[in-house]
Amino acid sequence: MTLRFLSFNLHGGRSLDGKRDLTRIHDLMERLNIDIGVFQEMETRPSAGGAVDGVAQLSGAARPHHFPGPSMNDEKGWYGNLIVSRYEITRGLFHNLETKPDLEPRNAIDAVIATPYGKIRVIGTHLSLSLFERQSEARNLMRLMDSVEDSEKLPLFLMGDINEWQWRAKLLRHLDSLMTPLPCRATFPSFLPVLRLDRAWHRAPGFKMTAHRIDGPEVRHLSDHLPIVLQATPA
Repeated sequence: MTLRFLSFNLHGGRSLDGKRDLTRIHDLMERLNIDIGVFQEMETRPSAGGAVDGVAQLSGAARPHHFPGPSMNDEKGWYGNLIVSRYEITRGLFHNLETKPDLEPRNAIDAVIATPYGKIRVIGTHLSLSLFERQSEARNLMRLMDSVEDSEKLPLFLMGDINEWQWRAKLLRHLDSLMTPLPCRATFPSFLPVLRLDRAWHRAPGFKMTAHRIDGPEVRHLSDHLPIVLQATPA
């Protein structure tokens, strides 16, 4: 048996054909047999073209457990990170990574999920385009992650849109020194991917890990990013 994760920047739910239809992302999760979805740029604000029931459209009945991480809100919806899961989310934490209040807010969501293989810790994030902001956000993220009581006890999976494409970047070397990276091919832009913006790491010695990019004509139009799939098999 294997746990399957999907990490995907949804581009606000707007496909490259101009349509907003989160059921297509749901159908992708069904085809790939995804247990846990970790999403960036989830949009539920009607004022920005989202749908108030967008989380339900995306997750469907098969993944009834949700943990949102809004970075922006209005009176009817929110925009930000999201985790959806087949299995119960027993604890959820919101990590504020902001370093400058005048920039787009950034956060990470940190969930403990009770899987058939025991509890695991899943963290999803979306870092800034600015190099200096990314470095500060990554430092904040690692500090906050390691300050949590269960930080050393549970298998850890970190994934998301890191917005770093330089393979020898200081930020990546720092994260690689603390966790095991899961290399994937370039994910951006989806129609001709040349930049590795979407990345994943783990600290899960009890699992054998693999990761790969999902590509193909039926996937490229869903967002401006391509998704990545992680597979965790108990060792």
